[in-house]
Amino acid sequence: MMIKKKNNSYLAAISYPAVTTGTSPLHSAFQMHCITPTTPTMRILFCDSGFSSKEVDYMFAEEYQAAKDNAMPVSLISFEALRKGDTDTALKSVKPNEAMGAGIYRGWMLKPAEYTMLYKALLERNIELINTPEQYRFCHYLPESYEVIRDFTPKTTFKKMEAGFVYEDFKNEIEAFGSNPVILKDYVKSQKHYWDEACFIPNAMDREKVTSVVRKFLELQGSDLNEGLVFREFVALEALTNHSESGMPLTKEFRAFVKNGKVMAIYQYWDEGDYNNVEPVIEGFEAVIPQIQSNFFTMDIAKKQNGDWIIVELGDGQVAGLPDNANKTAFLAALKQ
Repeated sequence: MMIKKKNNSYLAAISYPAVTTGTSPLHSAFQMHCITPTTPTMRILFCDSGFSSKEVDYMFAEEYQAAKDNAMPVSLISFEALRKGDTDTALKSVKPNEAMGAGIYRGWMLKPAEYTMLYKALLERNIELINTPEQYRFCHYLPESYEVIRDFTPKTTFKKMEAGFVYEDFKNEIEAFGSNPVILKDYVKSQKHYWDEACFIPNAMDREKVTSVVRKFLELQGSDLNEGLVFREFVALEALTNHSESGMPLTKEFRAFVKNGKVMAIYQYWDEGDYNNVEPVIEGFEAVIPQIQSNFFTMDIAKKQNGDWIIVELGDGQVAGLPDNANKTAFLAALKQ
């Protein structure tokens, strides 16, 4: 595999065999939905500023300009209106295509129901997002993809939240780790910047600490909680530094973007600390990439203290952030291929 490094990013062109489809609904959906390589009609959809439908959200301003620099058609949508279920207002600035064309959303995270609304509303405007709602959910929710990556990722248990947290309801999921340390998150996000209070549990058998961390996590997540609770084995990764603001321990992680079965770019996950020339090793994951039911996704990988590499988690590529160290123009150029 050849990777060309530019600054702190790694531009790659690694292709894998076609996805083997089966008989499940998800496999069938993937088989039916296979966006062809980029055409002149591909549209990149960004979130507007929230104050003006004609101004891009400042968090995506560099990508927006990079898309224009790469002669890629762009449109702005209202994230706020979309979350309220008002797709007409959300897409009022999106001009319909005369014929069906491909589209990629680059914006804030959406819950699967919200993404489904966006997907269907864009189809009415002859814009087909690169991932179906089923594919979005598959990579967005860790429990959906866990069986595919379980041999490459830390041990994980999970359970949907039906009401408030009651320890006994999650007893089996927690005690599966014995006295080992675990990380807490929901189906999508953690509160890693509140490391000690709402993320890290030193001993899964410490019922008082478990309860305290879970309750603080739920308080911080509020209405943004995604589905349920996820408990993950804490794995000792190669240390990088401590976060300059929250103090959480940072480790040597990388984010790989995969489009249509090809690793198109890899970036250092963190903008802080010295990676000491550690370069990402992705060769060990050749077997799993073709099994991931998505046309555009991210794979976060990390180096363990023993030198082995693991998959931390997957994500839908449309809502995965780029680190500050990423060359946005090069990223959009790779996305255009």
